Amino acid sequence: MVSARAGLAAIAVLAGCADDTTRATPIIDLPVGDADATASPLDEITLTVAHAGSDRDLVSQTFKRGAPLAMGGVPFGDDLVIHMSGYIGSSNLAYGRTCAFAVAPDAAPPAPHLFFSRSVKFASLGVAPLPRIGGLGIAYLGGAMFVGGSGGVNPEQTVEMFDPRTGALTTVGPVSARERSVNALVGTSPPRVAVIGGFAGTDGAKFIEVLDGQRIDRLDFTEMARMDLTATSLTDGRVIVIGGNAPGAPPSKDIDEIAQNGAAFEVRKLAAQLHTERSGHSATRLGEDVGAPVLIAGGIDATGVPIALAELFKPLSAELADPTTFTPKMQVPRSGHVATLMPDGSVLVIGGVDGNGQPVRTLERFSVDAGFTLAGELPVAAGGIDFAATTLPDGRILLTGGRLSLGAAPSDSAYIVRLNPADGSVDVVATDHLAIPRAGHQAVLLCDGTVMISGGIGGQSAAERYNPPPLGRR
Repeated sequence: MVSARAGLAAIAVLAGCADDTTRATPIIDLPVGDADATASPLDEITLTVAHAGSDRDLVSQTFKRGAPLAMGGVPFGDDLVIHMSGYIGSSNLAYGRTCAFAVAPDAAPPAPHLFFSRSVKFASLGVAPLPRIGGLGIAYLGGAMFVGGSGGVNPEQTVEMFDPRTGALTTVGPVSARERSVNALVGTSPPRVAVIGGFAGTDGAKFIEVLDGQRIDRLDFTEMARMDLTATSLTDGRVIVIGGNAPGAPPSKDIDEIAQNGAAFEVRKLAAQLHTERSGHSATRLGEDVGAPVLIAGGIDATGVPIALAELFKPLSAELADPTTFTPKMQVPRSGHVATLMPDGSVLVIGGVDGNGQPVRTLERFSVDAGFTLAGELPVAAGGIDFAATTLPDGRILLTGGRLSLGAAPSDSAYIVRLNPADGSVDVVATDHLAIPRAGHQAVLLCDGTVMISGGIGGQSAAERYNPPPLGRR
């Protein structure tokens, strides 16, 4: 039996007794003190069990209000998920699903957590990560890792992990004090998180830290003591680090590689260099194929001017595309922007600042065939700087918080960005507001398809969780 309530009745789910079935008892996590996001009252709930990623239900049953929720016939499997949908009349207003879990004949019955709330709502949680402004929110093995940032005068050194499978927020350990670092996953089976660059005190961070949920390792590497650099994971587990600048120094042309060799990590400087030195740029891998190239866009040069001409790094040859044949130019040169891969393989460029230091409201989209094309404008209430952009399971992008201008107050606005594949247009529509205005916050997609929002304010507060529609969350 499960004693949580989800607007209907006590939940006792997935009792099995046949030889090829067993019992799985999910723990239902609900919003905390948030009536707007809580799914109650509901007329009925449908529970289904399926293989992760499959559209075919293995078990499905609907329960009217007041009926105890109990199901049988759950098969064994190592990639099962439980879906829970709540209805008022014929409208599906609430949804939740577990992360993938295993049901085995020789193992204890699993009790996966399932976060259940109204769809397209930000729900307040009962966990409060440290108040980080400008820190890293990293999607790692289905959970969220929080690193760096500052909640006050000094950089935050404690690393935290939130696991949606258990609902627990735990501490991993301390990292070295630094700010404005970047991160990327390095290695495979499983990967670890490499935290790179930034500055420590008044100097660049002359080290790399490699983290997972159990330990933190440090590698000294003087030449990567740069800020406003990028780190991009390749499909083979390597990380490519591009550009940036040491504190008080001009931007760099350097390209470095981090690779795992057994239990050790190696760092080497590549012979290839950027054609234009840059910092504050973006570096986006163009797909999941082996050898997928990396688009390098924007940033500022040695004179502080935003760079229009993009470059392309080719991992298989460790070279840059010929600048005489690869010549796409940004419609609005900018730095400090976000570049996000879209479902069709194009890259959407959002926000940043122009040559006058003003936020850029113009959206543009890059494709290999067309280069950079205009793709509309941000809504007037959307943050153009210090916002977070998170790709949802259905390929759309969630924009949260940020600031309208330099020094402006944090925003509580949130928008969904959608690409129309028919004509390449980009739609930006409002969704639910954040409970707390945030800027420089962390937003991480979790393995159940929800987005965890944390930080971006001066004091400690409860995290939030955005619950997208069921589309793409099978």
